[in-house]
Amino acid sequence: MWIQLTDANGQPLAMNTEHVVTVQAYGERTKITHVGGQSVVSESVALVLTALGLLPLEQTAEHEQCHKLHS
Repeated sequence: MWIQLTDANGQPLAMNTEHVVTVQAYGERTKITHVGGQSVVSESVALVLTALGLLPLEQTAEHEQCHKLHS
């Protein structure tokens, strides 16, 4: 699926959602790492995750205790 976002210069940016690797807060913007590199977009992390059909992770102590990583 393709989504349209806005790059840091205000220009439209089309992105194939199957190529997205990570979505991170980047100051007031969002940094998206994809198989072709990285893009900084004007949309918020929450809006990008919604466009990708994902829900933000809850960052609470209770959540972290229940979902520990293997060591």
